[in-house]
Amino acid sequence: MSNLKQAIATLLKQIPVDFGGGCSEHKAWVMATLIKEYQLTTSVDIGVYRGRSFLPQALAQKAINGKVFGVDPYSNQEAMQNDRPDLKEQLDAFVQQTDFQALYEQVVHQVNEHQLNAHAEIIRTTSALAAPYFTANNIQFGLIHIDGNHDTAAVMQDYALYKPLLRPGGFLVLDDISWPSVKPVLMLAKRELKMVYQKKDTENDFAVFTTRQSFVHDFRLKRQLDRLLK
Repeated sequence: MSNLKQAIATLLKQIPVDFGGGCSEHKAWVMATLIKEYQLTTSVDIGVYRGRSFLPQALAQKAINGKVFGVDPYSNQEAMQNDRPDLKEQLDAFVQQTDFQALYEQVVHQVNEHQLNAHAEIIRTTSALAAPYFTANNIQFGLIHIDGNHDTAAVMQDYALYKPLLRPGGFLVLDDISWPSVKPVLMLAKRELKMVYQKKDTENDFAVFTTRQSFVHDFRLKRQLDRLLK
């Protein structure tokens, strides 16, 4: 196991998975692999929560002297979701019972503890408000991870605002692709980008897209990912 992969596995053991989210070790390694192998020196994590996807990206960015931005308002109000009536009661209870300030402070502590300050920055606001900041500062991303509010309008807005910030040859990772509220965005991404990887099982539910247009290159990319992720 590589030093980076071991570091990610060790880090994730310190961060619990709960109803609010829980990036798997496999998904974290997919994003870290893309960052390292394709030298994606700028990435963004929309929906940081406990940091299970944000911090592994930071470790990968440290390895290539890059930086990940985490975007999350850490707000009970912004965490409210309405497009899953089957989970509405549980979602409401989760939002009401969660101390988002404490979660934010825990992630900041992890960034400091692992000496990732130069490679990880949390922008504590909504993804909609953060997008103009990135545009104004000419910040584009080699990798974009969309895992914020899962209501259809929110996911669609994240896709619309951040896809233009994706560098040529970059990658977009869309989370919870089996959710009915996310599927409209999944279908749109399939039309506008190339899907090169997906995984759906008890711990994973995501797809990876790229702006790369060559079919031959995409085939080689998928084969390379399969090899790297073993």
